[in-house]
Amino acid sequence: MQIVKNSLSERFLQVYNELDDYMRKKLKVENFVDHGILLKQMMDKNRVFSEFYKDLKTFADMRNLLVHNPYKGNADPILIPHHYIVEKYEEIKNKVMYPKKAILIAIPREVVYTTTLDDSAWKVMQTMNDKVYTHVPVMDGDKMIGVFSENTILSYLVHNKDSIIMQDARISEFKDFVPLDKHPSEYFEFVGRNALLIEVEEIFRRGLISKRRIAVVFITENGNPDEKLLGLITAWDIAGKD
Repeated sequence: MQIVKNSLSERFLQVYNELDDYMRKKLKVENFVDHGILLKQMMDKNRVFSEFYKDLKTFADMRNLLVHNPYKGNADPILIPHHYIVEKYEEIKNKVMYPKKAILIAIPREVVYTTTLDDSAWKVMQTMNDKVYTHVPVMDGDKMIGVFSENTILSYLVHNKDSIIMQDARISEFKDFVPLDKHPSEYFEFVGRNALLIEVEEIFRRGLISKRRIAVVFITENGNPDEKLLGLITAWDIAGKD
């Protein structure tokens, strides 16, 4: 392969080669299979390729011009990639080859605001209001038994039409409405400790498409609801991850 003597071009070609090798190993194909075909096949296997397909296809076309320059005698190199393009290409490659784990952006259990059935409901609601918390895990030891949220309060008031929430009310007053399957219009998902950030992003994305509001994604060791809570991720955490 022709080596273009320019640091940006060399970096650009290095990214192409690394991605090309990665795709061939993942797809178990021979060297004669076209790079563009590999990109299309990877779209169904990895969301990064789907999200950045147009960029990757454009960069592949640029690489072909660099390597198979039809004007080599008069214009060599035929182009020099802009540093923005090279950095973007490297960023995409890193997303593919070194995917970030979801737990790295999660709110860790140690700092998650939680409650128990014995706690004061008014104190919890006051804290939620002051700190702008929307969902508070209800714990029994290390196990999460439900979530206290605005949805919980609304369901309680709708179900108990003539009731009022007394100053001495405990979270246990809402125990029929804190289980995860007792939250109308909002849903919760669980992933394991090693889940990738892109997998959690996909959970929220699918929720938007299906109009199924995913309120929180909880992280446990293996993604089982009855395991110890390790952390949680909301849509706000996803939006602010960069």
